[in-house]
Amino acid sequence: MKLLETLEKRFGFLAVPNVVLSIVIAQLFIYAAILVGQVDYASVIFDAQAILRGEWWRLITFLIAPPYLAVTPFQALFLAFYWYIFWMTSQAVESVWGAFRFNVFLLLGLFFSIFGVLLGQLISPAPSLGMTSLAISMSVFFAFATYNPNIQFLLLFVIPVKVKWLAWFAGGFMALSFLFAPSMGYRLLILAPLLNYLIFCRSELTQSLQNRQRQAQFKAAKQAEQAEALHTCTECGATEKSHPERDFRYKVVSNDAICLCEECRLSESDAVTS
Repeated sequence: MKLLETLEKRFGFLAVPNVVLSIVIAQLFIYAAILVGQVDYASVIFDAQAILRGEWWRLITFLIAPPYLAVTPFQALFLAFYWYIFWMTSQAVESVWGAFRFNVFLLLGLFFSIFGVLLGQLISPAPSLGMTSLAISMSVFFAFATYNPNIQFLLLFVIPVKVKWLAWFAGGFMALSFLFAPSMGYRLLILAPLLNYLIFCRSELTQSLQNRQRQAQFKAAKQAEQAEALHTCTECGATEKSHPERDFRYKVVSNDAICLCEECRLSESDAVTS
């Protein structure tokens, strides 16, 4: 995008490399502070009604707050896995785009998410809409899957699954959630965090769709070519497709190659004999 290139030339020195690592470390510190009772988790999460009442600090603190508090060992393990995947996928995307473009991607995702949730709250006043940093990390995950579709993750640490299928599953789940959401506010809550992904990856998505169309056209042409008969009897119109038991041969008549099936050749021989 030309606008991004222009902005990077002027403000590229402001880019923060490996910014997601800073976010993950901040979440770890906030999580530790919550565990020792220094921070109230309910006061730092994104609560649209509370923000509209003036608790503006939630616009920032929700990003450095953990997405949830683990109660069981499995939840704690999943949370650690979430932090690792968030950091790993961000590193991969940043290596493709560069630090400045990736920073803009995150800032746009943050802006769209906050604006979408607050607008959704105004459209659907009750109940209060909330959001965690998971909304931002999902757009990073989709970008990662777009550039690295065949990388495998171990589902439940056992089952190897390509990241593109995980992305399709997550996208399908979000689509169903969008369709069956109880209000327009919830729909904005689901859609808004993905707008930055659609903006930044639209060319890759368009190219992927075009490649799929070309592959489908090639496959259809190949099937049509295979279905087309190679030998067609000039006399009766039989082919090796319609009559696979027959033997087809050619003879030259007036410098033209004439195809005859076994039955027509026998009939022709009988007529000559008689």
